[in-house]
Amino acid sequence: MQQLYGEIQAASGSVFLIGPETEESALKLMEKQHATIPLLHDTDGAVMESYKLAFELPEGVKKAYAAGGLDLPNFNPQTGWRLPIPATFVVDQAQKISARYVNANQTFRMEPAAVLEAVKAAVQG
Repeated sequence: MQQLYGEIQAASGSVFLIGPETEESALKLMEKQHATIPLLHDTDGAVMESYKLAFELPEGVKKAYAAGGLDLPNFNPQTGWRLPIPATFVVDQAQKISARYVNANQTFRMEPAAVLEAVKAAVQG
C-alpha cells in the first residue's frame, strides 16, 4: 500500500491505517517499515468492535506467541489478546462503502492496485 500511496493521493484518495497499538508501538513499526501512511489509533478497540472485526486469540496461540516473545498486551494494552480482523474499506464521496475486503487470514489483504482502482472509481462517482 505504501508503494501506491502517492498514486492514491493523486487520485484524490486518502489512506489511513487503524490499529490497536499504542502510539509508541505504532511509531516504532512505522519507522521500521519506512511507512508514511497516517495511522489512527484504536487503542481501546472501539472501531474494530463497532465494525465487528475483533477476535480473541485462542489460548494455544497466546501461549505460542508468548513463548516466542510476542507480548501483544504490551503492544496493545487496552485490547490485550483481542485483535482486529484485517479489512480494507473504500468510502466514496457520498460516505458509502464502495469497495471492501475482509479476510480473517492476516496474510491475505486487498491488493494495493485494487485499492487504487476502487479509489479512482469512487472519485468518479
